[in-house]
Amino acid sequence: MSSLSFIAPPAPAEPVVFGEAILWAGDLVADAGPVRMSTVLGSCVSVCLYDPVRHCGGMNHYLVPRGGTALIHGDFATTRLIERLQQFGCKVRSLQAKVFGGGTPLRLANESFAVGIGNVAVAREVLGAHGISIVAERVGHGAGVRLFFENWTGIVWLRAHESKEQPPAAPAPTMRPRPRALTEISP
Repeated sequence: MSSLSFIAPPAPAEPVVFGEAILWAGDLVADAGPVRMSTVLGSCVSVCLYDPVRHCGGMNHYLVPRGGTALIHGDFATTRLIERLQQFGCKVRSLQAKVFGGGTPLRLANESFAVGIGNVAVAREVLGAHGISIVAERVGHGAGVRLFFENWTGIVWLRAHESKEQPPAAPAPTMRPRPRALTEISP
């Protein structure tokens, strides 16, 4: 077993009956009841919001910074997460944020095409506009991460994936004319 093998989060210290939710790009989960949320991120970003007064929270998983009114867009997804928690009685001033992802797991020749940087920037921008403090973040990594978020405690477990550095491409073989095969023709 390698040092980067997967480790599940421990069982809660106190007996808690909780639901589980796996988030994919374009998903958002917020609940007043206990839910352990999990996702895998590369260049995508997840914002985890927790209200320590109400002991509830939520998480999103978005693909691109901006562009529309779908949950794959960071500005919309983060604003919608805040609104959803307000529906459960959370006060914006009580919310704490943790931001994850925004990496560049693919080796790009031109980093200006790396969407992860923009995804992190939009999370910080939207949270800052609402006055929500970012209390933890793990962003801008070179490989994927797996995370679990307990919305009733605000605890996050994070596991970095092993970086898959690709070896340099082998030189292309030199092309030589292929000898013509001799074909026997029977009478």
